Amino acid sequence: MQTLPKVLLIHRSTLICEVLRESLEQREYEVVSYATSGDDALKKSTKYKPDVIIISNSLSDYSGLEIVNELNRDSFKGSFIFLSQNAKDARQVFQKLNVSGHIHTFDGMSELFFALQEIRAGRKYTSQSVKKEINKSFKEEVGDLEMDTSVLKSLTPRELQIMQALSDSNTTPQIAKQFLISPATVNNHRANIMQKLNLRGRNQLIGVAISLKPFYDSDAA
Repeated sequence: MQTLPKVLLIHRSTLICEVLRESLEQREYEVVSYATSGDDALKKSTKYKPDVIIISNSLSDYSGLEIVNELNRDSFKGSFIFLSQNAKDARQVFQKLNVSGHIHTFDGMSELFFALQEIRAGRKYTSQSVKKEINKSFKEEVGDLEMDTSVLKSLTPRELQIMQALSDSNTTPQIAKQFLISPATVNNHRANIMQKLNLRGRNQLIGVAISLKPFYDSDAA
Protein backbone atom coordinates (compact mmCIF):
# COMPACT_ATOMS: atom_id res chain seq x y z
CA MET A 1 0.00 0.00 0.00
CA GLN A 2 1.25 3.46 -0.89
CA THR A 3 2.20 5.51 2.17
CA LEU A 4 0.07 8.57 2.77
CA PRO A 5 1.97 11.87 2.73
CA LYS A 6 3.03 13.68 5.89
CA VAL A 7 1.14 16.96 6.20
CA LEU A 8 1.92 20.31 7.83
CA LEU A 9 -0.95 22.78 8.34
CA ILE A 10 -0.37 26.55 8.23
CA HIS A 11 -3.23 28.89 9.14
CA ARG A 12 -3.61 31.73 11.63
CA SER A 13 -6.58 30.02 13.31
CA THR A 14 -5.75 27.32 15.84
CA LEU A 15 -9.34 26.13 15.63
CA ILE A 16 -9.18 25.62 11.85
CA CYS A 17 -5.84 23.82 12.16
CA GLU A 18 -7.24 21.47 14.79
CA VAL A 19 -10.38 20.74 12.75
CA LEU A 20 -8.30 20.05 9.64
CA ARG A 21 -5.92 17.85 11.61
CA GLU A 22 -8.77 15.78 13.03
CA SER A 23 -10.35 15.33 9.60
CA LEU A 24 -7.07 14.36 7.97
CA GLU A 25 -6.12 11.94 10.72
CA GLN A 26 -9.51 10.24 10.37
CA ARG A 27 -8.43 9.51 6.78
CA GLU A 28 -5.12 8.18 8.17
CA TYR A 29 -2.99 11.08 6.99
CA GLU A 30 -0.11 11.89 9.32
CA VAL A 31 -0.33 15.53 10.40
CA VAL A 32 3.15 16.22 11.74
CA SER A 33 2.20 19.61 13.22
CA TYR A 34 0.55 22.93 12.52
CA ALA A 35 1.67 26.55 12.62
CA THR A 36 -0.29 29.77 13.12
CA SER A 37 2.53 32.23 12.33
CA GLY A 38 5.06 32.59 9.55
CA ASP A 39 8.08 32.18 11.80
CA ASP A 40 6.69 28.99 13.28
CA ALA A 41 5.75 27.74 9.82
CA LEU A 42 9.30 28.15 8.52
CA LYS A 43 10.78 26.43 11.58
CA LYS A 44 8.39 23.48 11.45
CA SER A 45 8.79 23.06 7.70
CA THR A 46 12.52 22.67 8.23
CA LYS A 47 12.12 20.44 11.28
CA TYR A 48 9.48 18.02 10.00
CA LYS A 49 10.13 18.09 6.22
CA PRO A 50 6.48 17.37 5.33
CA ASP A 51 5.44 15.92 2.00
CA VAL A 52 2.54 18.36 1.71
CA ILE A 53 1.98 21.78 3.24
CA ILE A 54 -1.61 23.03 3.39
CA ILE A 55 -1.38 26.81 3.72
CA SER A 56 -3.60 29.88 3.66
CA ASN A 57 -2.68 33.51 3.04
CA SER A 58 -4.00 34.44 6.46
CA LEU A 59 -1.10 34.65 8.92
CA SER A 60 -0.25 37.19 11.59
CA ASP A 61 3.26 38.08 10.41
CA TYR A 62 3.76 36.77 6.85
CA SER A 63 1.48 36.11 3.92
CA GLY A 64 1.12 32.56 2.68
CA LEU A 65 2.70 33.66 -0.60
CA GLU A 66 5.79 34.84 1.26
CA ILE A 67 6.06 31.53 3.11
CA VAL A 68 5.83 29.51 -0.11
CA ASN A 69 8.43 31.69 -1.83
CA GLU A 70 10.77 31.48 1.16
CA LEU A 71 10.52 27.69 1.34
CA ASN A 72 11.06 27.37 -2.40
CA ARG A 73 14.22 29.46 -2.08
CA ASP A 74 15.33 26.98 0.57
CA SER A 75 14.71 24.13 -1.92
CA PHE A 76 11.68 22.67 -0.18
CA LYS A 77 10.99 19.27 -1.78
CA GLY A 78 7.32 18.87 -0.88
CA SER A 79 4.08 20.09 -2.43
CA PHE A 80 1.76 22.94 -1.50
CA ILE A 81 -2.01 23.10 -1.32
CA PHE A 82 -3.07 26.74 -1.09
CA LEU A 83 -6.34 27.73 0.60
CA SER A 84 -7.58 30.94 -1.02
CA GLN A 85 -10.08 33.05 0.88
CA ASN A 86 -11.15 35.48 -1.86
CA ALA A 87 -10.59 36.51 -5.48
CA LYS A 88 -7.48 38.52 -4.60
CA ASP A 89 -5.85 35.49 -2.96
CA ALA A 90 -6.79 33.22 -5.86
CA ARG A 91 -5.44 35.60 -8.47
CA GLN A 92 -2.18 36.27 -6.62
CA VAL A 93 -1.51 32.55 -6.27
CA PHE A 94 -2.36 31.96 -9.94
CA GLN A 95 -0.03 34.75 -11.06
CA LYS A 96 2.88 34.29 -8.66
CA LEU A 97 3.04 30.70 -7.43
CA ASN A 98 3.32 27.25 -8.94
CA VAL A 99 1.40 25.20 -6.38
CA SER A 100 0.23 21.60 -6.70
CA GLY A 101 -3.21 22.17 -5.20
CA HIS A 102 -5.40 25.26 -5.03
CA ILE A 103 -8.81 25.25 -3.36
CA HIS A 104 -11.14 27.80 -1.76
CA THR A 105 -11.88 28.00 1.96
CA PHE A 106 -15.57 27.72 1.00
CA ASP A 107 -14.89 24.32 -0.58
CA GLY A 108 -15.74 21.22 1.40
CA MET A 109 -13.33 18.68 2.84
CA SER A 110 -14.00 16.50 -0.19
CA GLU A 111 -12.14 19.04 -2.35
CA LEU A 112 -9.15 18.94 -0.02
CA PHE A 113 -9.04 15.15 -0.03
CA PHE A 114 -9.38 15.10 -3.81
CA ALA A 115 -6.50 17.58 -4.13
CA LEU A 116 -4.37 15.33 -1.92
CA GLN A 117 -5.24 12.31 -4.07
CA GLU A 118 -4.32 14.17 -7.25
CA ILE A 119 -0.98 15.22 -5.78
CA ARG A 120 -0.26 11.63 -4.73
CA ALA A 121 -0.91 10.64 -8.35
CA GLY A 122 1.57 13.23 -9.59
CA ARG A 123 -1.07 15.65 -10.87
CA LYS A 124 -2.12 19.18 -9.97
CA TYR A 125 -5.57 20.27 -8.91
CA THR A 126 -7.47 23.58 -8.88
CA SER A 127 -11.06 23.55 -7.64
CA GLN A 128 -13.87 24.95 -9.77
CA SER A 129 -14.64 27.65 -7.19
CA VAL A 130 -11.07 28.95 -7.39
CA LYS A 131 -11.19 28.92 -11.19
CA LYS A 132 -14.40 30.96 -11.07
CA GLU A 133 -12.80 33.52 -8.75
CA ILE A 134 -9.79 33.86 -11.05
CA ASN A 135 -11.92 34.08 -14.18
CA LYS A 136 -14.22 36.68 -12.63
CA SER A 137 -11.26 38.81 -11.57
CA PHE A 138 -9.67 38.84 -15.02
CA LYS A 139 -12.98 39.29 -16.83
CA GLU A 140 -13.83 42.35 -14.74
CA GLU A 141 -10.45 43.86 -15.52
CA VAL A 142 -10.69 43.45 -19.28
CA GLY A 143 -13.84 45.62 -19.38
CA ASP A 144 -14.25 47.33 -22.74
CA LEU A 145 -11.51 45.19 -24.30
CA GLU A 146 -13.95 42.32 -24.79
CA MET A 147 -13.93 41.27 -28.43
CA ASP A 148 -16.29 39.47 -30.78
CA THR A 149 -15.60 36.00 -32.11
CA SER A 150 -14.19 37.28 -35.40
CA VAL A 151 -10.81 37.77 -33.72
CA LEU A 152 -10.50 34.00 -33.33
CA LYS A 153 -10.23 33.58 -37.09
CA SER A 154 -6.83 35.27 -37.05
CA LEU A 155 -5.40 32.65 -34.69
CA THR A 156 -3.79 29.33 -35.59
CA PRO A 157 -5.23 26.06 -34.19
CA ARG A 158 -2.43 25.93 -31.60
CA GLU A 159 -3.02 29.54 -30.58
CA LEU A 160 -6.71 28.74 -30.11
CA GLN A 161 -5.70 25.84 -27.86
CA ILE A 162 -3.49 28.19 -25.84
CA MET A 163 -6.35 30.69 -25.51
CA GLN A 164 -8.72 27.96 -24.34
CA ALA A 165 -6.17 26.73 -21.79
CA LEU A 166 -5.70 30.29 -20.50
CA SER A 167 -9.46 30.69 -20.14
CA ASP A 168 -9.45 27.63 -17.86
CA SER A 169 -6.89 29.31 -15.55
CA ASN A 170 -3.99 27.07 -16.58
CA THR A 171 -0.49 28.35 -15.88
CA THR A 172 2.37 28.31 -18.37
CA PRO A 173 3.90 25.08 -16.94
CA GLN A 174 0.49 23.39 -17.01
CA ILE A 175 -0.11 24.41 -20.64
CA ALA A 176 3.36 23.23 -21.63
CA LYS A 177 2.73 19.84 -20.03
CA GLN A 178 -0.73 19.55 -21.59
CA PHE A 179 0.52 20.10 -25.14
CA LEU A 180 3.96 18.50 -24.70
CA ILE A 181 5.81 21.71 -25.54
CA SER A 182 8.28 23.85 -23.63
CA PRO A 183 7.27 26.83 -21.46
CA ALA A 184 9.29 29.02 -23.83
CA THR A 185 7.12 27.84 -26.75
CA VAL A 186 3.98 28.64 -24.75
CA ASN A 187 5.32 32.13 -24.12
CA ASN A 188 6.05 32.55 -27.85
CA HIS A 189 2.48 31.58 -28.70
CA ARG A 190 1.18 34.03 -26.12
CA ALA A 191 3.31 36.82 -27.55
CA ASN A 192 1.99 36.08 -31.06
CA ILE A 193 -1.61 36.11 -29.83
CA MET A 194 -1.10 39.42 -28.05
CA GLN A 195 0.41 40.95 -31.18
CA LYS A 196 -2.44 39.73 -33.41
CA LEU A 197 -5.12 40.96 -31.00
CA ASN A 198 -3.29 44.17 -30.07
CA LEU A 199 -3.25 43.33 -26.37
CA ARG A 200 -0.94 44.80 -23.78
CA GLY A 201 0.07 42.62 -20.91
CA ARG A 202 -0.82 39.20 -19.56
CA ASN A 203 -3.92 40.38 -17.72
CA GLN A 204 -5.54 41.70 -20.90
CA LEU A 205 -4.73 38.45 -22.68
CA ILE A 206 -6.32 36.31 -19.96
CA GLY A 207 -9.33 38.62 -19.73
CA VAL A 208 -10.00 38.36 -23.47
CA ALA A 209 -9.40 34.59 -23.39
CA ILE A 210 -12.04 34.27 -20.67
CA SER A 211 -14.54 36.56 -22.42
CA LEU A 212 -14.31 34.39 -25.56
CA LYS A 213 -14.46 31.09 -23.67
CA PRO A 214 -17.92 30.01 -24.92
CA PHE A 215 -16.80 30.19 -28.56
CA TYR A 216 -13.59 28.14 -28.89
CA ASP A 217 -15.40 25.00 -30.03
CA SER A 218 -17.98 26.81 -32.13
CA ASP A 219 -18.06 27.57 -35.82
CA ALA A 220 -16.75 31.06 -35.03
CA ALA A 221 -13.35 29.55 -34.32
